[in-house]
Amino acid sequence: MLNTPARVFIGYWLALLLPPLFIWLSSASLFPLIDLNGMVAQVAFAVTMTGTRPWGLLTTAVVLTLACSLLPAAKRSKLLSCVLIAVVLNVVLSHLLKAIFAEPRPYVEYLAHAGLLDLQQFYALDSQSRAAILQQLQPAALPLQLAPEILRHWQAETAYAFPSGHTLFSSTLSLSCSLCLLPRVKWLPLLLLLWAWLVGFSRLLLGMHWSQDVLASAVLAAVLVLVSYIVTLRWLGQA
Repeated sequence: MLNTPARVFIGYWLALLLPPLFIWLSSASLFPLIDLNGMVAQVAFAVTMTGTRPWGLLTTAVVLTLACSLLPAAKRSKLLSCVLIAVVLNVVLSHLLKAIFAEPRPYVEYLAHAGLLDLQQFYALDSQSRAAILQQLQPAALPLQLAPEILRHWQAETAYAFPSGHTLFSSTLSLSCSLCLLPRVKWLPLLLLLWAWLVGFSRLLLGMHWSQDVLASAVLAAVLVLVSYIVTLRWLGQA
């Protein structure tokens, strides 16, 4: 029989998986679904920026400050250690898997199909050269209208797609906090669950990731958090 923390963790993780799993199973494509120069796109961009450097650091600081304020002092070090280890593993694994799978981003494939760039040549270049190619594209020549900040986001994120670093980050932070807060505190884990869902949706809507990228990242986040939690328990004890 699973103990209460294990059941809570699994339940929260399954809830985290449901939206990307549904999108993946339905084979639905969320890009280009919305007007990328409209209000919905602006909201999606704002959400995605909560997991983008340097704003991701501010998000982490705010979430950890709230979480620590809700925990007894003796348990705060466990939360901080769990999050720190998970985030470090997150960064390492994300970069490693992107290099291994070399999956093009949806927006890059879209531009390639429109004849605006060559897919193979694009990814044969370094990140600065890729950004330079995108900067040379005139907004009027694009097959869809883009808000200037979204175009700049495309130009800044030219790496491969798999996995979704933003989803991995938001899911890791949400799972880490839920593992330490639940079942004592419910409102913050639920808020973080909603945030992680929205981050995943924003990546799909903006053409940054495929549905399998977001789903796989939510799966991987559970592994990273479990590893970091086990390491933390052995390091700091059961307190």
